[in-house]
Amino acid sequence: MKKYLLVIFIFITSMITAQSDYQLIVKGSLEDVAMNPVYSPDGSKIAYTKSNFQGIWIYELQSQSTYQLTDESAAGFAFKWSADSKSILTRVSKYEDVRRYNAVKVFDVDIRESKQITEYRTMMPYLPLWADGDSKVYLPVKGNDEVFLSNKQKNNLTTNNIVTFEKNNKIVIKNLSNNSEQSFEPVKDGQYINISIAPDGAKIVFEVVGGNLFTMSIDGTNLTDIGKGNRPRWSFDSNRIIYMITEDDGHDYTASDIYTINADGT
Repeated sequence: MKKYLLVIFIFITSMITAQSDYQLIVKGSLEDVAMNPVYSPDGSKIAYTKSNFQGIWIYELQSQSTYQLTDESAAGFAFKWSADSKSILTRVSKYEDVRRYNAVKVFDVDIRESKQITEYRTMMPYLPLWADGDSKVYLPVKGNDEVFLSNKQKNNLTTNNIVTFEKNNKIVIKNLSNNSEQSFEPVKDGQYINISIAPDGAKIVFEVVGGNLFTMSIDGTNLTDIGKGNRPRWSFDSNRIIYMITEDDGHDYTASDIYTINADGT
């Protein structure tokens, strides 16, 4: 399989079971890449992006139709659905001469409009996070972190008010209800990516660059090495993790599989 010849598909049986039946819905090519598919929480839509994370497209499962939400640069990198499946939070970029500027935006998926949350700035090393029932946007920065209104009503679809992110080569877990913050270095000299908190707010999963996937309680205990993997995501009940393992030779993918595992590594 060519490294950038990607396809998006739906596993018919379940997102968290190891079945092989699938339905092809969007086929990419070297000229028109389709990549980074993410289900909406209600399971009705799939958001995905194109080469170099340019833009965001929405595929609606019921109508089997696709539309472009935005064509902005970098919008497709690490975007996040809101809990009500009506909005997408992301960081976009633009260039003036050779200088890159970044801003945070929230896109309304139904009316296909956006709200710009921050001004464009040259320094935005961290990604925005939903907070406080999606009514706020939390943006880690090198100094004091920033919190913005998202222009959405607070919902009770998420019961915890905890955000987690990497900062200064540590995993930071912050409770926005009482503004308490803890930093952890669970794997010495590790570089942490793809950190995700479970829906029940009790534990996180993360990936170590060049290493394995790990789970950990939000108080830093119960560190569990669950083996090799990439881009982990939690099941809705917080009991299992779905992830992928890919191999390449530097130019082409040589293997790619999707796996699921219990959060305790069994």
